[in-house]
Amino acid sequence: MSIPTFAPPVSPSVNSQKTVQPRVLKAEFGDGYRQRAADGLNSRPAAWDLKWDALCTAAADTIEAFLVARGGYEAFWWTPLDAATPCKFVAESWSRAPIVGAEALGERRFSLSAKLTQVFDL
Repeated sequence: MSIPTFAPPVSPSVNSQKTVQPRVLKAEFGDGYRQRAADGLNSRPAAWDLKWDALCTAAADTIEAFLVARGGYEAFWWTPLDAATPCKFVAESWSRAPIVGAEALGERRFSLSAKLTQVFDL
């Protein structure tokens, strides 16, 4: 089974945010002595809070359909905004909301956000 690639029809907004929370093993010893070490080879997974503003219905449907098809557990390739090569991610959660008043411009518009977390599956 091949791993799908997430290629949204519209790039995420510039206010999308990357968060890195390194996994660290810690041990405390007597006299206040502490020791820390990275927890494994891939101890710095990235998480991205992606945001799209004012998406047309078709673009919002395409992005949401891809996320729904992965079910929150299936990994996919995605090239982060600060990288040149794709990495493996899962979409843990996403939300979609209509933009009130956008119908006056002739078409419904939506905002969409998704939380992508880097995984290191085989």
